[in-house]
Amino acid sequence: MEEHFYSRLGKALRPGVIARVVLAAFERAKRGEKLISLTGGSYDPESLPVREVEEVIRDIPPEDWRDILQYGSNLGSGKLRAELAKFSGEAGIEADPEGEIIVTTGSQQALDLISRVFLDPGDLVVVGEPTYLQALASFRLYGAEIETTPIDEEGMNIDALEEKLKDLRAEGRRVKLLYTVPSYQNPTGTVMTEHRRRRLLELAAEYDFLIVEDNPYGYISFEGSMPKPIKAYDKEGRVIYLSTFSKIVSPGLRIGWAIGRRGFIEKMALAKMNADICSDGLSQYVAAELLRRGLVHKLIDRIRRVYREKRDLMLESMELHFPEEAEWREPKGGLFLWVEMPIGFDADALLDDALRRGVAYIPGSNFFTDPSVRNYLRLNYSYPSREEIAEGIGILGELFREALKH
Repeated sequence: MEEHFYSRLGKALRPGVIARVVLAAFERAKRGEKLISLTGGSYDPESLPVREVEEVIRDIPPEDWRDILQYGSNLGSGKLRAELAKFSGEAGIEADPEGEIIVTTGSQQALDLISRVFLDPGDLVVVGEPTYLQALASFRLYGAEIETTPIDEEGMNIDALEEKLKDLRAEGRRVKLLYTVPSYQNPTGTVMTEHRRRRLLELAAEYDFLIVEDNPYGYISFEGSMPKPIKAYDKEGRVIYLSTFSKIVSPGLRIGWAIGRRGFIEKMALAKMNADICSDGLSQYVAAELLRRGLVHKLIDRIRRVYREKRDLMLESMELHFPEEAEWREPKGGLFLWVEMPIGFDADALLDDALRRGVAYIPGSNFFTDPSVRNYLRLNYSYPSREEIAEGIGILGELFREALKH
């Protein structure tokens, strides 16, 4: 009876694959059974900065508590923005903390704010495909039309993008913005080359569109330093850069940030006023102190080591247990392994069988605009324990071998 009460946006909201996995985990827990989750990009539980956060909170002087517990700026804590400017500056991104940085409740809120501020129904967004599923959800929620360009072993295929832009221009269609995860892309784990990053900026100027650069994973590099962000090459202010503490410090602190042209950030701050007024004061204080004390770099070094070991274990387990028809690349950073199975393999249909056997993964169809692409899956190695990785991959390997025999 309630359907007629919902708005257009309310009617568009539907539970996704993550909600399905959470429900399965809840049902198994009620029966005293575990579920090995190889799904979302959650932080390694043993590496969470419990001691570091406890020390920061214990050291808070009484006068600072008054600021923490009061309303704050919709741009975010001034101390945190100053620290984020320094942190981003190490990656070659120059930003005035007074007006070119906004703190958000995770980078997911930044995507929502960008969608609110820049997209009208029918506006054209280009994404590399496959891509982050919640970015697709955010753009669709605000009525954007989505066009795609392929992802290959060197990230977004810029030659294919240029052809796409030419075709769209010939049709009289203008691209409003382009979304990319250039470093250890979600879900493929690929890295866009420097040449492609520079060429993307040239195309943005030629075709007059904005670039939303989402960089949650760049710091988790297993071979050398983080790839230089596209924003570091940006001379025209065409890039809105997003990053987050969720992958490098703690997802529970809910600290994300956006860096962009002053006018863009001001508009996002106005939209944030309507969403939550301001971000959580205690989380911002803790984040600023972790940065000021140099602890964030130590945490990044820690999880790089842990995640590289877990990646290696998952790769070894897949070599042992997965069918020979399965193909994957070794990710050089980030949190995910992207697996391609033969045409005709249905990762979506097999998910229920996997859940019954006690393992969860994300079917690859969730990362495509065309949900009929069903022969891919994404696996996460950051969250499960080493024992769970070995056991879970063994279970999936048996399931997938059985499926390919039929």
